[in-house]
Amino acid sequence: MPSETAPAPGPIPAVDPPTRPHWRLLGALTAAAFATVTVELSPAGLLPGIAADLQVSTSAAGVLVAVWAVTLATTSLFLVRLTRRVARQRVIGLALLVFGLATVATAAAPSLATAMVARVVGAAAHGLVWALLVPHAASLVPPERLGRAVSVVLAGPAAATVLGVPAATALGSAVGWRAAFVVLALLVLPPAWLLLGGRSAQRPEETGGAGAWWRDASMRVVARNAVATAAVLAGHFAAATYVAVLVTDAGGLSVGAVPVVLFVFGAAGVAGLAVSGPLADRRPRSALTGTAVAFAVALAGLGLLGLHPAVAFVVVVVWGFLIGLLPPVFQTRIARLASPEVRDVAGAVAISALNVGIAAGALVGGVILARAGTSGLVVAAAVLAAAGAGGLLLDRATRR
Repeated sequence: MPSETAPAPGPIPAVDPPTRPHWRLLGALTAAAFATVTVELSPAGLLPGIAADLQVSTSAAGVLVAVWAVTLATTSLFLVRLTRRVARQRVIGLALLVFGLATVATAAAPSLATAMVARVVGAAAHGLVWALLVPHAASLVPPERLGRAVSVVLAGPAAATVLGVPAATALGSAVGWRAAFVVLALLVLPPAWLLLGGRSAQRPEETGGAGAWWRDASMRVVARNAVATAAVLAGHFAAATYVAVLVTDAGGLSVGAVPVVLFVFGAAGVAGLAVSGPLADRRPRSALTGTAVAFAVALAGLGLLGLHPAVAFVVVVVWGFLIGLLPPVFQTRIARLASPEVRDVAGAVAISALNVGIAAGALVGGVILARAGTSGLVVAAAVLAAAGAGGLLLDRATRR
């Protein structure tokens, strides 16, 4: 049996050692991730202003948030295949420009319907960018450093959550949401310029084959891992969407403790992201499975929230650490499993699976919370994650 630390045979061809321009391109991918996620999440903090300006209710304006994940899940694969004959680095750069224009169009929208159309276009471009980010990062670094490269790219959305979205909310409060959106649109220009002007490190066969991608043997493994990880993520979002309720009702903490808990949760996630790269590179075959199993245990541990405040914070720290680990470990694993000819399609499948997991988790969590309370919510979240972890374990055992 191959050693655990050996890179997976076959899927990722050897590339030249990364040069300085390659690392500059990797930085551009990180900046692109930061810009797009900041724009994606910023409406949540600006909804009251958006609703008042467009003369609709706040709940109606919430469609600008809801439409995003649905668009990503339904358009990413189609757009990846539509652009398969164009160099992926160029596609990312052009998609960023479309994304920026869509953000400006949202800022200029005279009505909610117009703003929603602009957001759909922006979400489609965002999905295309994210489907190709990790596959392109795989072409910029040697296989044994793929996990570190993915963690660097995914530092972008972490920074967007911690810095970008609060800054966008503050800016919107100061100058209005429309001006804030225009400023946010400018964030995509530097990475787009670097990507469109830089020399691509991709080989010709990595620009997407014209054949039937579903016939590639690696796609079956990719699909199984994506579905299983989506179940784990659904368990996470079933609980995370209602974390304030869990903290106050199940944990017995005051409403004033919720911001502190969220800060601890976010900080633990950053720590998880920091170790995800080395873990994915040193344990290429077991990192995802181990993280999923730990996730199921951690979600079951939410049942201990009411024992003592110290126990509650420990559970939250472990939970936050694992959600920092899961996305980069998952996307690194998908990139390693997919053959080079379909790696871009695998990226689209991964992004679609993540968004389906997010939407399904929030929906299931709301239904369970209304019918069974916080205890039922914890059980449902843990069961979803356990099902996903079981699927990953079964897939690994079968292929072994």
